Amino acid sequence: MRSAALAALLLLAGCSVLTRSTPVQDRYFTPELTSAVVTAPKGTTALRLGRVSSSAALRDRIVHRDSPVELGKYETYRWTDDPEVFVRDAVHRALFDRGPLRETDENLPVLDVDVLAFEEVRHGSARAGRVQLRWTLHDAKGFVDGIVTSEQPARSDHMDAIVLAISAALRDAAAKLAAEVSSRLR
Repeated sequence: MRSAALAALLLLAGCSVLTRSTPVQDRYFTPELTSAVVTAPKGTTALRLGRVSSSAALRDRIVHRDSPVELGKYETYRWTDDPEVFVRDAVHRALFDRGPLRETDENLPVLDVDVLAFEEVRHGSARAGRVQLRWTLHDAKGFVDGIVTSEQPARSDHMDAIVLAISAALRDAAAKLAAEVSSRLR
């Protein structure tokens, strides 16, 4: 009896070794949409964009939020780069390319950004993209900080639509951040 069970187990193990399964393929997405850069007239107020960082949970895998306290990761959906790279580019465009500030390499003032959310949000069957950024502006007087959040609805539950919603949330959050920082520097 015991040898028959062992033989059956070995037979099943052999079947799994000999059969070929379809390999799992990662799919890569980018929230960046190529668009013409609109250059605004440069102002006299200078700013240095400092560090842009995110938590270890926000790396190459696309994350989804199922509730205010639960964050999950997709196994095969990945970003082409870490979210902080996309945020740095979007904030740079909003501050310097489209915004009224002039980029400088001087020590002060400097703007640091923490990426708090870069995710799909699930509201029942509806999907949205959310980007939340905490910013800290350091200057000779001290520092001031704030948080900007943008949530944009996705047109469907397909990953392409969700990535487009995250992209729209990224552009909106970067524009809000640029407006708040610009108003603080005046």
